[in-house]
Amino acid sequence: MRHKPKSSSTMATSNRAFMLKKTTLICLSLFSPMLLACGPDFPLQLTQDRQSNLSYLPQTSFSQQLTALAKPLPWQYQDAPAAQEYLWDEVHSRYLSQTRAFENSELSEAHLILVNTLRDATGPIEAEQMAAKLDKDLPQALTWYTLGAVAFEAKDYDRASNYFSKIIKLPESERASRSLWALYSLSRIELILSKTSADPEHFNRANAYLTQLQTEVAQGAADPLRLSLASLGEQAYILLHQGQPLPQVTNQGAGETESELQITLNPDALNKAIELYATQSVQGDSGGYDSLLMLSRTLMGKDIAELKPLLQQTSVQQLLIAYWQSSTNEFAYDGQLSEMGSKVADILKVFPTDGLQLNHGDKLAAIYYQLGDYASAERLLTLAKPSGLTWWLNAKLLLQKGDQAEAAKAYAQAARHFPKQSNEALATVDAKETQQQAINADEDIATYCRIRAEQGVLSLERGEYVDALNHLLASGDEYWQDIAYVAERVLTTAELKLFIDEHVPLIAFEYPKDSDWYDNIEPINNRLRYLLGRRLLREGAIAEAPAYFPNPNLNASALTYGTELKAAKNATSIDSAKAYWAAAELARHQGMEILGFELAPDYSIYQGVFDLSDWNEPSKLAEKEQLRLSASQAVPDKRFHYRYTAAELANKASDHVPHNSQAYAALLCQATGWVLYRDQELALRYYKKYVANGPFVPWAENFGMQCETPDFDGAVKRAQANEIAEWNALYHKLKKPVVFGVLAIMGLLGVWWMRRRSKKQQNNL
Repeated sequence: MRHKPKSSSTMATSNRAFMLKKTTLICLSLFSPMLLACGPDFPLQLTQDRQSNLSYLPQTSFSQQLTALAKPLPWQYQDAPAAQEYLWDEVHSRYLSQTRAFENSELSEAHLILVNTLRDATGPIEAEQMAAKLDKDLPQALTWYTLGAVAFEAKDYDRASNYFSKIIKLPESERASRSLWALYSLSRIELILSKTSADPEHFNRANAYLTQLQTEVAQGAADPLRLSLASLGEQAYILLHQGQPLPQVTNQGAGETESELQITLNPDALNKAIELYATQSVQGDSGGYDSLLMLSRTLMGKDIAELKPLLQQTSVQQLLIAYWQSSTNEFAYDGQLSEMGSKVADILKVFPTDGLQLNHGDKLAAIYYQLGDYASAERLLTLAKPSGLTWWLNAKLLLQKGDQAEAAKAYAQAARHFPKQSNEALATVDAKETQQQAINADEDIATYCRIRAEQGVLSLERGEYVDALNHLLASGDEYWQDIAYVAERVLTTAELKLFIDEHVPLIAFEYPKDSDWYDNIEPINNRLRYLLGRRLLREGAIAEAPAYFPNPNLNASALTYGTELKAAKNATSIDSAKAYWAAAELARHQGMEILGFELAPDYSIYQGVFDLSDWNEPSKLAEKEQLRLSASQAVPDKRFHYRYTAAELANKASDHVPHNSQAYAALLCQATGWVLYRDQELALRYYKKYVANGPFVPWAENFGMQCETPDFDGAVKRAQANEIAEWNALYHKLKKPVVFGVLAIMGLLGVWWMRRRSKKQQNNL
């Protein structure tokens, strides 16, 4: 339960010291019960298994709860922390200690060569002999520290202590670079010696060195390795181990190991140690976090009788509550309390509550809830101060009773107690804040997101579909699948369009030319508008749809698709076929982008790479919601449904070209190929149509697999040739009958003329 350096000569600091948390506008996936393997981090979907998701209370982060246990540092750093590097030593096949890694960037090349030469000596005596030849090539403090480190490595603690002590006696200007390192090393030597000596002065001297180190930092000494933070953990270790029996050391194999020591915890010392570890952790040193985690487990291993007096300390209460809240997933398995859950339940029986209700009643209520003791949870909620957690728990308890209306009110109250997910909420997390503060801010936002998402699910269950989308949209990207489900399948197109027009403005965003689907940073407003655009285009609203495609490239494709469909319907003959074919190609090759469903059956959310239809088992839905799902279902309801749309457009195009043209065969070949391995029946129908009406083509034996591009110019010529051929056929068919008919008519006319002439002659007589 202490922060140990990586090697004897290091002044190790935490790997995470002062590493600033990236603050992005996304809800952390803290509450994910399960992720799929071999894929991206699939977003949560609370609309699946709704009852379970609404009853589940996520566990919190242990580190988030430690802030209340910490105290402000009595000093401010005047320098930036050193980069946490791990350099590989090829010669000795090992990683260099943190101090040696820092020296690689701190020292000049000449000094670094000399220091490494001393460190690589076979022992302290050889190192001293080598140092004697250096004269004044190295600063005195640097030489002594290096010799002390070599002696430390050799476990020659008297020699090491002598060198480190000489450093801190140097004038301030001469010892500045190694003073803190020497003080920390001296404290480490005293703590090592304390394990084999009952002399309490070892602890006292170690603490004095650490205090002096902190004083020098407070006075402005540079502390890039943040040894002052590590010193807090060492002081906590001293508090916990001072006055304890010596640990037994046993020989095992090649080395000695320290047997596990069951220390007796003093309440006052424990209280102060928790404070020191928490301060260390909150300031970014992971040693404090690790120590408190181990200390919590130590407390959990104590007998109830031994633990009871320790529970009188507020810090112990807070520490255990923090540990329990971060471990609630381990409380029960298959509906039965685990060993840990049973131990927590036993401790709660003796947990003091006088004066605690007002401060931590909500957290204790949450623990009771996660243990399945709902009566105790409800009892503590009546005593707790109103908070986001109390309202959230109330909502869940009300849902268990079936009171959805009151639960909805409780959810609304819970959401008001957390910061809204906005840029303003994250603006407080800047470069001046430590890692822990940044994490806390993100986790508060994550909780807010979860509450808003659960609000949306409850509204969905109550049949308040537009309200459901409103709540889910506020929950952010982590719940995008739930947003997409309601927007794409539950709301009607008219409802969705009205909601977006009124509440979801387009956000200015520069779309990258190349962006992977799994690295999507598009604003959620734009994603929702894009979803509507595809839905409108699928449903034939070609005039309205393009306005909802925020990406300029996709907007152009949507415009072109709509233009071609309109042209196909208004044109005739081969011009109509050309337009249908242009639309078919767009549907086939850009269908995912302009026509695809965000979720099933196409999963545009993953560019179609993953199909989660079998993974996501549908919940039992209300009849009203099921009817809406049926109305918004893909036609056909098959994966990559837009390929069927493309095939049918190509089929329509074939109806507008001559059946004996290459274009006819090519169009039906393309239509067949697009569905060949997805719908054999449909592919066969297109093929039979070709066989019944189309011409022979050389590639017909691989019909659907090797297709040519439709030759519409050739189709025009073929149409003209067909027209001429029809006239020729008509001529040859009618030639003889026409000749005979003309002769017959001429004969009749001749007879008529002869009779008329004969009659005229008779009249003249």
